[in-house]
Amino acid sequence: MVPQPVWHDRPSDPLLNADPTVCTNPEKPAEPLPFLKNTSGRFWKQPHNATARAQAGKKDKAQASNAFAKREEIRKRDDAVKKLEREMKEEVAAEKERKRNITKERQQKQAEKLRLEEMAKRMGAKKLQRMAKRLGRTKKVAH
Repeated sequence: MVPQPVWHDRPSDPLLNADPTVCTNPEKPAEPLPFLKNTSGRFWKQPHNATARAQAGKKDKAQASNAFAKREEIRKRDDAVKKLEREMKEEVAAEKERKRNITKERQQKQAEKLRLEEMAKRMGAKKLQRMAKRLGRTKKVAH
């Protein structure tokens, strides 16, 4: 174990070690440093400044509700436009489907007529009369 040095010329009390020429009670207390939130803690650095926003500023309740009302109005208008656009698209699709169905039915009728004509060519006249009688009033076979 290393022995502690003994100071013979200094008193052992730390309060008595102070220099008597130094004044510890200044006339005017030093100004406290202002509390800055944006400081880094390093005295040589500049305090940070908040970013300046283009639309800065607090809005009162009337302005905020007015802005919300404007946004709500724009949203409603956009919804109405989208709804109208959807309806128009549905109408166009329904019209296309209707035309497609008409064309399909026409082609089916034409194919059926052609089939019956081919069948009528192969049959004799008597058989055709019997078939017409059986079909009754349906005008699928020419009488």
